[in-house]
Amino acid sequence: MNLNTLGVVGAGPMGAGIAQIGLTADLTVVLFDVNAAALDKAANDIFGHIARMEEKGKLAEGFTEKARNNLVLAKDLSDLAPCEVVIEAIVERLDIKQKVFADLEAVVSPDTLLATNTSSLSVAAIAANCSHKERVCGLHFFNPVPLMKLVEVVVAPATSSEMADFAEKVSRQIGKTPVTVKDAPGFLVNLQGRALALEGLAIAQEGVADPATIDRILRDGAGFRMGPFELMDLTGIDVNFAASTYIYEGYQHDPRLKTTTLHELMSNAGLFGRKTGRGFFDYSDGAKAPPSPAAPATPVTVKPTIGEGEGWEAITGLPGFAAGDEVTLIAPIGEDTATACVRLGLDPKTTVAVDLTAAEIRHLTVMSAVGGGDAAAKVADWLRGLGFTVEVIQDSPGFVLQRILGMIANLGCELAQIGVSTPQDIDLAMKLAQNYPKGPIEIADWLGTAKVFTIMSRLQEITGSDRYRPSLWLRRRAQLRLSAYEPA
Repeated sequence: MNLNTLGVVGAGPMGAGIAQIGLTADLTVVLFDVNAAALDKAANDIFGHIARMEEKGKLAEGFTEKARNNLVLAKDLSDLAPCEVVIEAIVERLDIKQKVFADLEAVVSPDTLLATNTSSLSVAAIAANCSHKERVCGLHFFNPVPLMKLVEVVVAPATSSEMADFAEKVSRQIGKTPVTVKDAPGFLVNLQGRALALEGLAIAQEGVADPATIDRILRDGAGFRMGPFELMDLTGIDVNFAASTYIYEGYQHDPRLKTTTLHELMSNAGLFGRKTGRGFFDYSDGAKAPPSPAAPATPVTVKPTIGEGEGWEAITGLPGFAAGDEVTLIAPIGEDTATACVRLGLDPKTTVAVDLTAAEIRHLTVMSAVGGGDAAAKVADWLRGLGFTVEVIQDSPGFVLQRILGMIANLGCELAQIGVSTPQDIDLAMKLAQNYPKGPIEIADWLGTAKVFTIMSRLQEITGSDRYRPSLWLRRRAQLRLSAYEPA
């Protein structure tokens, strides 16, 4: 099977973007929309983008005129008859999509690939009224289509392996990087993305830290381009809450995918983020998120006893470090300070917990138990004076970084366990679509499967919540001291 003529149904931003990359891949593109005005606007926008690419030397001289000759604005679905592939990119309503696919079957050839760009609906449900369900799949592009490299090739239970392979070939032909995923709520990227957002929301709702602090920890301590709250404000809290609810219900109320009251309240209040001028942050003129606290003008001196934990050389090896018994520093994994103090027999008034996860890049988070007074704040000021970026949070099992990275890794392992995609493609998808600095499975191996399993197990034990239930994929590899990439 070869692709020479690409059909696109829907001339909105996604459909126009798909048509544009088809043209820049030197294909004939047939674009259809029931709205003639939308069709004309899409054509003008497409040619404008292509002309700018030609002016910048990204396309050969004369390519714009060639694209004009290669774009067919269809007046009827029947004009799509010559297409080897048709991609639907219309409104996210199941009944309308089902009718379009049934109508398409009546005009295209028997071996034409029919694909939906749905971001949320079941591909199997969209194909329900089709006579040849084996040639229906998902091709989920990301916005803006010309810039985002990833496309999810969504394989429904009835999709043939030949058509799935053809969909991958088509994706590469139009310049995209395909990952093959199973038809399931949220597919891969939207499902995996729940871990970052939902655990950030849980931490904020518990009063552990405010959204600005949580975002800074993820950016400065783990290399994320945006923290969970910045990302939700960008995509729209209304959209994010709806997606979270749909995925939670689609996965039969799995507690690992449950969102928070805070999430729903923000959505109900109409505080959707950037598009409304306010979400978790204020986007009025001149408003800025607060930075991480700086070192105090007057240096603070602390002489600590180094207690339980690994990685202390990042602190004890610094010039000027002086041991003493003023405060005991511990570095728990998956525990809160209170639990660790009870287990170790330490005085909570003089014990401070330090998260050393990002110590190599000189980023630390500190917390103390209830009744600890200003011990954590004093230790933070001391460490800032030693050149560390330090965040102070309320007592929490797993701090912030361990909790969120653990949840990301654990959910990635669960996606591998239930066959949503391969570990390698799970990583690739999140890096390409969401700019993750490390993929979920990569995070599991970077921290170590045994450590991630410890974090999740202790979170589950301390909170009593199956929200932190370790994936069986993670559990087995941690117990056997294997990589998270180890195949089943």
